[in-house]
Amino acid sequence: MYQSAPVRSSVLAAFALVFACIPMYSQAAPALTASLSGSSFKVIRSVSGAAGHEDNGRYVMEDPRSVFVVGKDKKVIVYFEWEGPAGPHHFEGLWKGPEGKTLLISDFSYEAKGPRFTGYWSLILSEGTPSGEWNLEARIDGEAAGTHSFMITGSPSATSTSSAPRMLSSSDLYQKALDASVTISRIDGDGAVLGKGAGFWIGDGRILTAFDVIDGAASLRISLQDGAQVTTDQVLAWNRWQDWALLKVERAARVSLKPGSKEPLKVGDRCVFLEVSPAGAKLADGSITGKNSFPKAGDRVLVASGVASASYGGPLLDGYGNYVGILGGNIVPGGDPVKILSLLNDPGANSRIIDWETTGLAVPSSVLPEFPASASVTRLADLVSRGEFLAPVVKFKSIQFAALAGAIIKTPNSMPTPTEYKQVFSHRDNKVVLYISWQPPAKEKLNMLLRLFNADNKMFFESKPREISLAPGRYMTTTWDMAITAIPAGIYRVDLILNDKTAWREFFRISE
Repeated sequence: MYQSAPVRSSVLAAFALVFACIPMYSQAAPALTASLSGSSFKVIRSVSGAAGHEDNGRYVMEDPRSVFVVGKDKKVIVYFEWEGPAGPHHFEGLWKGPEGKTLLISDFSYEAKGPRFTGYWSLILSEGTPSGEWNLEARIDGEAAGTHSFMITGSPSATSTSSAPRMLSSSDLYQKALDASVTISRIDGDGAVLGKGAGFWIGDGRILTAFDVIDGAASLRISLQDGAQVTTDQVLAWNRWQDWALLKVERAARVSLKPGSKEPLKVGDRCVFLEVSPAGAKLADGSITGKNSFPKAGDRVLVASGVASASYGGPLLDGYGNYVGILGGNIVPGGDPVKILSLLNDPGANSRIIDWETTGLAVPSSVLPEFPASASVTRLADLVSRGEFLAPVVKFKSIQFAALAGAIIKTPNSMPTPTEYKQVFSHRDNKVVLYISWQPPAKEKLNMLLRLFNADNKMFFESKPREISLAPGRYMTTTWDMAITAIPAGIYRVDLILNDKTAWREFFRISE
């Protein structure tokens, strides 16, 4: 549906505008999607392009980009998705030119039929369109409803912008991200690979990554884009709660990334990142769709595409190819963000509060410190001794199933049965029960114990050891009660230790 919008501007003859608004019926927005300060409307995403079409209640941008050329492109389309109250609303679009002045205003009224709705504006380009960075500020009922930035170039009447930074094409962004990125393999003391993530050069001998990527490693194997590999165990700086680490590597950088603006990222900012998979790497939409802040972890942003573990530690790039964040963003060190967010929400919440196939987390670069040119080196082994690392989990084939429960039913001549699996407990529950079922492939004798840690990786409790003898074909269960009445409210993790190795791990929350 298109409708004309009135325009108020002294340069009206140079421009033309069109607006359209369409309802959007879909699932609720992710729990972390943030409303703008003081606004009733949440920006889900924004995107610009030169061509698009409506498809089943959504507007599909055919060529999403943020750089437009006068004489080549006929128009700029800026599209928004919002979440807000249904009903009649008054919309305004303020087009701000390179000097920051409002050159055009369009306004209209529209009745939203549901809590999710979308809209887009079109700016017709002409020879009189000023070159430089533009912003479209959206307002709904007088409240801020998002800002989208883009670049216009090629106007013959424009002031020279040769000294201004140049926004990169998608192809150039992809190549720059690829050239600057590395793969990081965590190696244990026996030489086995514990996991893989990503990192990126920020200077010769300096690689920035997520702390989660190096957690628990005895050494790190860095795979470079030219196929070479180099090993390091040296860290220049880190913060396990903010989830970042700066590594020292004895190698010159092929391409280094520069930090972007220190201004906090805003909902609607266009960003991209490399999505890494066994098939290769592709450029993914990392536009900011939400924000939140956590008491110890600090700021986190939601991005518009899911982030696989192989991409953790990689750079989030702005349109100029500068890094503005680090992918990953664990909220509690060592904890899977899906589970941790479930724990932090209502006890009945589950991992479906966010669609992790279409949404990811990142640490914004605004929380990072200034990295000095020279810094003392810390070895990975020193991080272990300081209690910064979590012990790696070693898989035991004898464990068929393990989970936390509220209580266990024990009846004569039958195996104990958990009554309720859960991960959020209150002091009224009195205890947390660990339930383990065993199905050993071979005869085995195990020494086992439990260790309870708080979120700072400080051991809160260690049980007395038990011994268990296993045999093939012999099904067994083990239960373990942990009293929680006197334990302060918070997030904890329990580690099952078998023969001095961590065999299973789970995070849970205790509430008042």
